[in-house]
Amino acid sequence: MNKLAFALALLLPATPALADNQKQIVAVLPFEAEGIPGAMSKNAQPTFITELVKSKVVRVVDEKRLKDAIQRFERDQTGLFDATKVKQIGKFLKADYVVSGQIADNGDAFTMTVHVTNVETLELEMAEDVDFRDAGKMRIAVRNAAQKIASTISGEGRTAGKHEAFLNVDARHFYDTADACINALLGLDAWRYEGEIDEELDNKQVHVKLVYGKPKPGMPLLVFEEGLGENDQPIGVVYVVEPDERGAGFVARWIAEQDKSKKKKGEFGLGTRVSNARYKYRIAIGKLDDEAEGNEQLVTMFRDKLNEKLEESDKFIGKSDSAVQDVASELGRGDTRKQNLKKLHQAGVDFLIEGKFIGSPGERRADFKVISAATGEVWGTLKFETRI
Repeated sequence: MNKLAFALALLLPATPALADNQKQIVAVLPFEAEGIPGAMSKNAQPTFITELVKSKVVRVVDEKRLKDAIQRFERDQTGLFDATKVKQIGKFLKADYVVSGQIADNGDAFTMTVHVTNVETLELEMAEDVDFRDAGKMRIAVRNAAQKIASTISGEGRTAGKHEAFLNVDARHFYDTADACINALLGLDAWRYEGEIDEELDNKQVHVKLVYGKPKPGMPLLVFEEGLGENDQPIGVVYVVEPDERGAGFVARWIAEQDKSKKKKGEFGLGTRVSNARYKYRIAIGKLDDEAEGNEQLVTMFRDKLNEKLEESDKFIGKSDSAVQDVASELGRGDTRKQNLKKLHQAGVDFLIEGKFIGSPGERRADFKVISAATGEVWGTLKFETRI
């Protein structure tokens, strides 16, 4: 190392992650309930503890020690903790901060009030009210508040966008948006394609003579053992490569599938029937952006609901396992993108959905592209309105 580099290293040392003994200690007290089911208030404390532990930027007092401390100081079960008790309990637990609060039913929504108190100064470091419409969204509300608490106490900024923006969105809107996406997908393939293999080519390729239809490159088609009858069992899948020069058919290729349901089982002999009549298209969800707010949680919620709807469909299969999702979310560019699409194709993915939500909250519009994993080309576009 030369003298200049050595001097710079001294001036700009690396900033290591905080050791456990440097992290602030947080105690989460049981939440009070006001006109709500007792389970909600009981679940708030352990959920806060779990989310704060997961943040890895603070240390959290475990529930047993909290319970012992509360019993020791004879907590009044009605009303919020007063400042004296907060300090006593905090000092007893050797905590730097105490989280306390309550959940109340306002008629058309629930309100979770959260206070974060500095044990030493008794100052409120954070006071937050979070509204959510149904009990099922309490965990989301707690998760968002816990992330704020962790970042406030540790000094680390939040990076996940405006999580709270969708807490009051009717969950039905996410399902409706997923339904709209499925309907748009169905519109991309309104035709049935039939043919038969009439020539075997090199490099795992065959020529298919079309009976009817004109499938685009990247289209997956089932190959059937006998070639006749709807009850015939498929023995593999081929993908359209390109139309032939005569316009009477196309060249198709099969690959070494990782997806067991698509693997080649037997020979693709001459006269073998090829059809998409009973095929379920495998769909992966790639990178989606919320252009207006960068709301990652909203995108995640939509992705989850869309995967549910894909699984319920009789025309699609959602490829949502972690290995596929990790690659699909970060395809990259150029050669990296091509290699990642190849990986997805070998994992059984036929099409990838990418795109963005545009417009303001409650009036967002989807502007998605459907990418063929086989060719890397845009298969079609999906545009629809949404109330999320």
